[in-house]
Amino acid sequence: MSTHVRRIELVFWCLSVAAFIYLALIPTTQHAQVLISLALLAVLGGCYWLGRRVHDPRRKRLVRLTIIMLCAFLSLRYMHWRATDSLPMQFGLLSMVCGLLLFAAEGYGFVNMLFGFFINSEPFVRHSIPLPDDEDALPHVDVYIPTYNEDPDILRPTVIAATQMHYPRHKLHVYVLDDGGTIQKLNDENPAKAAAARERALELKAIAHQFGAGYLTRERNLHAKAGNINSALSSTQGELLLILDCDHIPTADFLQRTVGFFLTDPQLFVLQTPHNFVSPDPVERNLDTFANSPAENELFYDVMQPGLDFWGTSFFCGSAAVLRRSVIDQLGGVSGQTITEDAETTLDALSLGYKSAYYNRPMVSGLQPETYSGFIVQRVRWGQGMLQIFLLKNPWKQPRLTFTQRLLYTNFAFYWGFAGARVVMLLAPPAYLLFDINLCDTTAVQLLAYSVPALVASLVSTQFFYGRVRWPFMSQLYEIVQSVYVLQGLAEVVRKPRSPSFKVTPKGEVLSKNFISSLAWPFYLLLILNVLGLVFGALRLSSEPWNVGAIGFVLFWAVLDAVLLLGVLGITFERRQLRSEPRLRLEEPVRMQIDGRVFDGSTHNASASGLAVRLRLAPGDAAPVVSPGMPVEITLLNRSAKLQGHLQSCRRTSGEELSLGLKYSHSTAAQERLAIDLAFGSSETLVKNNQRRHAGRSVLGGLLAVVRFALTNGLGHLVFLVRQQTPRTRAAMRILLSPKNSP
Repeated sequence: MSTHVRRIELVFWCLSVAAFIYLALIPTTQHAQVLISLALLAVLGGCYWLGRRVHDPRRKRLVRLTIIMLCAFLSLRYMHWRATDSLPMQFGLLSMVCGLLLFAAEGYGFVNMLFGFFINSEPFVRHSIPLPDDEDALPHVDVYIPTYNEDPDILRPTVIAATQMHYPRHKLHVYVLDDGGTIQKLNDENPAKAAAARERALELKAIAHQFGAGYLTRERNLHAKAGNINSALSSTQGELLLILDCDHIPTADFLQRTVGFFLTDPQLFVLQTPHNFVSPDPVERNLDTFANSPAENELFYDVMQPGLDFWGTSFFCGSAAVLRRSVIDQLGGVSGQTITEDAETTLDALSLGYKSAYYNRPMVSGLQPETYSGFIVQRVRWGQGMLQIFLLKNPWKQPRLTFTQRLLYTNFAFYWGFAGARVVMLLAPPAYLLFDINLCDTTAVQLLAYSVPALVASLVSTQFFYGRVRWPFMSQLYEIVQSVYVLQGLAEVVRKPRSPSFKVTPKGEVLSKNFISSLAWPFYLLLILNVLGLVFGALRLSSEPWNVGAIGFVLFWAVLDAVLLLGVLGITFERRQLRSEPRLRLEEPVRMQIDGRVFDGSTHNASASGLAVRLRLAPGDAAPVVSPGMPVEITLLNRSAKLQGHLQSCRRTSGEELSLGLKYSHSTAAQERLAIDLAFGSSETLVKNNQRRHAGRSVLGGLLAVVRFALTNGLGHLVFLVRQQTPRTRAAMRILLSPKNSP
């Protein structure tokens, strides 16, 4: 079905939704509301069951749009009831203001849900376009690897992989853009900083020279990453640009799968691919979910970006993207008015009539920030930048954009309003239970009749659209853990839209011990308020028997918030991490000779510096005699190649299997190239590794997982805090009780 026909079909469904909106606004009795809700929830459940089993595209589209329509209908009935029958306008000014704030937070959630439905109404799946056999028809590609203060060991695998992508050698040009080696940095007033900058610059030059890449820097550090890229434009001439963050190691087939899009569409400005991360973010690491849960970013890259692509609004995300050089020249360089130069540049290109596209295949191996503080630096920058774009480059004033593009660029800023909504929702139960502030003028039965159907519909639709890439209730944890600091960052932009400065996300940190993040304190306050609310609410149950229903409802809400806040404390409890580089799951047949015997086996995982191997033992055979540091040679049977290394660890995992940990000891650059290609070179491996984490969880399973995080990680945080404070308390008491302090 053509895009034009699908859009006509969507218009039909939009008209149907309009009719449903009219029906949703018709007032009914409470009994009728319950019957209507039960009937629609039954249809919704049937659609969910059917949608998970049908494979025909037209039937899946029908199911998807029906689920959207039913969920929107039930949610709209709830919001209409809230607006017309439940606002606390007669309980005094404080209750009115707080009640309106709560209603605004709920309204935000409703509008955000509608945006999500709109984006996901018709996801667009692109397939790679093969390159022509004639190499003369291929464009020259400049690969830019911007870097500022990252460890050269992080940059090294990216440079190696970039220089060995499958593309004609004479048309592939790789450049390290070193913003840490500018003349300004090399001549810093602080001698120690200047010396460190010179040492790092020399190391990066050596890496670039060794593996055939160029090295570029500039005089001054102006306009952060955008300025770094724009400075390099004057020294290179490629027709296409591939931008890679210094920790984004590309697969060998990256250009083979992306360049073809530009050959078939001369109006295409940017082709974005997923940011695929092979290390856990602080949430995944501190809650220990990385191995078996989908990565947090997959909801955006695997679900939202394909939806945005259908509406012509997918955007450049700063890395793992190919851009057309001539359009950047026409724009006068990468845009730099905001701290999210990537989305801003896309908006400017769309305003000139060019196109953006999204190809959904993981083809980079990137690093997440290791610490919660680094994670917050990254997310605050994203939120501030998107709000800056809206304030400084209002999409409604830009030329040549479609209505949908204007609407969705508004949503990119609107999305970050979750921070304020989350804070309000967390404060609502204590406000009622502790301070008796009436936030809603209704009965418990009315509240259940309207809110429960909307909540159930929301859970069903969320599982349908996002269940494969996001466990239930994980979004709440991610939003709460960001909320306070994102809200603070957004407030800064509202006060002074040009004030935020670009802050580099720290990568490659090693955590030598467990510790509590210094940013955890707001969540202590929120948790204390919720716990006090639970205590006072329990007391009010006995003293206010006429109000048991309302108090019970808010108590249930407060219990859920307390569980989520304990989970958030688990996230802010930083766990010891000594491994500074990721290992990717990898299965390739190998052969090794140890202690004069030959063993067959397979790789288990691989990194830039080492390899885990599992060797098979014949039944009854004794394990070979091994010792740490023993030199070994691994034959990669599928590649007819060998790698050298030293034994790091050895253990017998079963009666017939031996697990070995090896550290490479390369004798040539070719061996190092082979090791990088082995670990990171195959996009097929990245696809399989992601699919292994897509098992999903039921709503109950997701809730139980959050409860487990609260009881283990969250309480573990509090126990660690108490143990940490006990010696300090004892020391303070000794000082207070010492003879010197006696009267």
